[in-house]
Amino acid sequence: MAPAIVHFLVGASIVLLVLAPLALVSGHVREWRLRAVAIGGLWGLVPDLHNVSPVYRDELRSFHESPRADLFAFHYTLDRPLVRDLFVESIAASILLFLVAVTVFGVACRLGS
Repeated sequence: MAPAIVHFLVGASIVLLVLAPLALVSGHVREWRLRAVAIGGLWGLVPDLHNVSPVYRDELRSFHESPRADLFAFHYTLDRPLVRDLFVESIAASILLFLVAVTVFGVACRLGS
């Protein structure tokens, strides 16, 4: 299982990269910078709700362990044994991905203004 920070950063990165082209043409998207990071990060963590939910734990756990969890920032894929075995590397890679996404989104915001 990948650490929560990996899921958060991958989700945030995906949202920022998807919004980058929209930031070129829309001032509203540029205003959502920090909220986009939070929303994307939380989106990547949704399948882990079974860890904190007081109800439906078994159902949430079965969703977490199914390929359908990939709808939330590749959550299922990130929890595969290969990523689990590369614990430190997965954290470093997610940080690098996030830095790239922030840079791309930042450049798009500047070019769009």
